Amino acid sequence: MAIGGEIAGDGNVAAVRTAFALLCKYWESNDQVPRVGTQLESWLRQTGEFGEVNVHKVIAPVGNTSSEPAAAAAASMAQNLVQQEGSVSSKCKPLGLTFTNSFRRSFSAETHPGLLALGFTPELKGQCTEEMNASEWRMDLPLYLVWAQKFA
Repeated sequence: MAIGGEIAGDGNVAAVRTAFALLCKYWESNDQVPRVGTQLESWLRQTGEFGEVNVHKVIAPVGNTSSEPAAAAAASMAQNLVQQEGSVSSKCKPLGLTFTNSFRRSFSAETHPGLLALGFTPELKGQCTEEMNASEWRMDLPLYLVWAQKFA
């Protein structure tokens, strides 16, 4: 599973969007590919090692909503995402909750100097925390589920 694409959504969370953009910029500055999901299929095919490559894009809803299941239930349900047939995207709400909780925790942790240098200031961090805990908001996080089979 990989993240990919741009995050789209609803709600007035400009600081959260800015923080996510800065995080992606930080990863890129360390030669990481934050939106690797959009490129996985072509990368796997280019290796010439795989006879079959399947990529399925789903959307995990990330945000502040009032009727979310507990994080433990989310983790166990997320584990079953690729094992169950049918509409995978309908099962992504618990996975989205896991990402939401992880994103929230990242604002309470000490800020990495690299993020500070890119503009993730204590003020922006405070705005993010405030926005995330304020009124309801939602962002769609594109995820890519990949299954590939090597040539025999």
